Amino acid sequence: MTSIAGYNLNATPCCGELYSSPRYRSMNFMAGEYWTDGYRGGSLMPNGHGLRQCKCGNYYLMNEMHYVSQSEELEAPHTMPVTPEDLPDVIAKARTIDIERAARLTYLQHLNHPYRERYRAHRDAEEAATRAAWEAENPDLRTWWRKLLKVEARPYIRPESSPFTYPPHELNAPQRENLNALLNSKKKFRLDSTTRAELHRQLGQFEQAEKALQDMPTDEKNVTQRLIKRLIKEKVTAPMRYRM
Repeated sequence: MTSIAGYNLNATPCCGELYSSPRYRSMNFMAGEYWTDGYRGGSLMPNGHGLRQCKCGNYYLMNEMHYVSQSEELEAPHTMPVTPEDLPDVIAKARTIDIERAARLTYLQHLNHPYRERYRAHRDAEEAATRAAWEAENPDLRTWWRKLLKVEARPYIRPESSPFTYPPHELNAPQRENLNALLNSKKKFRLDSTTRAELHRQLGQFEQAEKALQDMPTDEKNVTQRLIKRLIKEKVTAPMRYRM
């Protein structure tokens, strides 16, 4: 459960504008869906890598703000997330490497959203067909008496042999440029091994992706790491949805 215990009043690093941010009593990081590019769908916590825009027009990161005070009430506006349309401007005007890194990783997720929509539609249609086939093979044979007694019908169980496919994935020019900039820039963005592996994988650079994962200890409980490792082995470049 995510709950708030008042607010922090903070000043931006650019012009000192005051903004309020929640002071969390507890935080729930669960989401309805997870994606290998780091995006979380239906999450109670925001995506965006802490990137914000100030009223003065400058961009900053939440961890750059200067603490002023605490309050139980909202004393200033909430921080303003950067709109997807502004991300190229943030990248071009970024005053620090950390701001550009946050903007490019957020831009990566934004550019993958159209594929997410195709993926969801494809998977929903395939699962609907799988269920329809199962129901045809397992008709409801309850008598009217058993129905009257509210005896439940046999529950649907997805057959293990059911198909699992996804739509084709191909990078466009902005996606390729952004991925290459994150990996090959002379600025050397700070990226963890899992993120580097995912970026190389989406570019189809499977050897580099595999090497990136070799740079970190294997954690069999890490769902994301295990999935990315499998996708590398299968030479899949598409962003993939999964559940924890």
